[in-house]
Amino acid sequence: MASEVGAQAVGTQEVANRDVANFLEILRALAHNPSTTWIDQVYKDNETMKASMKEKEDDHDALVRTLTKVQKKLDSEITKSIDATSQSEEAKAKANKLTGEIEEAKKTIADKEKKLQEDASAITTLKGNIETLNKEVKTRDDVIKKHEGKQATDGARIKELEGSLGTTKDELQTKLRELKELQDLSVKVVDGSKEFVLGVIDKIYDYAKVLAFKYYSEDLPEDIIANTGLFDDLRKFVKPIPFPPSNSVAAKKARIAAFLAALGSRLADRIFLPFYTSLGEDQGQQDGIDTIAMMLSDLSLTDPKRELHLRSVLLAIAPEEQKKIAFERADEIANEVFGILGILINPDRQPEFHHDIKRLCHLAVESWNILRPLREKVEPFTETQVETETYWLPAELDGGSQNKKPQTNGKPNGLGSKPSLHSLKSANKVVLVWPGFSYGADVLKQGFMLLDTQVRGADEETQSLKRNMRAMTRAANSSPMQQRRPLVRKSKLQVLSMSAE
Repeated sequence: MASEVGAQAVGTQEVANRDVANFLEILRALAHNPSTTWIDQVYKDNETMKASMKEKEDDHDALVRTLTKVQKKLDSEITKSIDATSQSEEAKAKANKLTGEIEEAKKTIADKEKKLQEDASAITTLKGNIETLNKEVKTRDDVIKKHEGKQATDGARIKELEGSLGTTKDELQTKLRELKELQDLSVKVVDGSKEFVLGVIDKIYDYAKVLAFKYYSEDLPEDIIANTGLFDDLRKFVKPIPFPPSNSVAAKKARIAAFLAALGSRLADRIFLPFYTSLGEDQGQQDGIDTIAMMLSDLSLTDPKRELHLRSVLLAIAPEEQKKIAFERADEIANEVFGILGILINPDRQPEFHHDIKRLCHLAVESWNILRPLREKVEPFTETQVETETYWLPAELDGGSQNKKPQTNGKPNGLGSKPSLHSLKSANKVVLVWPGFSYGADVLKQGFMLLDTQVRGADEETQSLKRNMRAMTRAANSSPMQQRRPLVRKSKLQVLSMSAE
């Protein structure tokens, strides 16, 4: 293998040597050829051109390098230009912002200048005011000096008065003690509304109606109805109320009216008073009217303040004694009413009836004690000169009327003027069932009176019974054999009449 490679190399070298020899022969031939000079010339021109090209290439390379440098500088400048443009935009924005700020500053400056002008004007005004105040201060200084001089004079006067003030204080303390002593001699007056007073008064009247309907709307036993002598005695006490001995509706209404009238008149005369005395009836009353009550009533019309003071002084006189007298009178009234009309109650219920009347009379005393010290005088009236609905209403004799509130012309009580107590003994005949009440100078609650129309049935029944009795008497007197008159049991009224005689 190595020998083959060596043979090939030797062959190749021999070929190359031949080629070189051939080439050299050609070159020698060419050297002696006339065209060789041209070739040399061409060669030289070629060398010259090569040198020129070489120079141009160098110039081109230099130009390229120069252009590259220039491009780099251009790119640098472009970058700088872009940065400058960006900076210019930022500068423009800043310039615009500064322009706005300058405008705002100009406006602020203008406002401040305007404010300065206003402040200057205000300062000018204040200067004028200060000058005016200075003048006033000067004037006041002069006044103060005058006052100081007067104060010195007043100080001396005050010291002088202080000396007498001690004496005045002692005198004032003495007066206060005396005033306290005087106040202790009277009862403290209080205020009470019309509604409050009306409620207290209605409480008494409503309880009285409850008792009247409870006990006198029942039928009477036959033995009592047959006792004509008893009814003859009763008519003397309940006159002019008709009082038929029967169980008719008219007779029951008459008995209810008689009970309310007996109770109401006695409460008005003995309980509903401003002051209670222990004097007898003849000493403490004049024509059936309490003299002190009459005096205070007259005084309340002419001088209410003096009446109030006098009443407060009277109420402070022995209050426990007055209370005792009032309850004693209440018991007396209960006993009297029971003695007159209790005989008409079933004997089994008479103790209960007597207890209820006492309870009612005691309620009247307790309620009236609440009203006595009121600033506005509360006063009962039993008769008036003018018998109109301003002062009076028809007696409430029906069970359905127990809860109705009396009214005048559709309005509550209290529309009229207070009547004078001098009219109590007027010539007008009114059958009183329950007294009315005044509050101050006004009518607070109308009273109740029995009308002729309300007792017409009882009156006709009584007259009919009287005619029958007369007819029976005539028949008995005309008979040849006169019967003995039956014995009748004596009533409590007969016992009271005999004891009074």
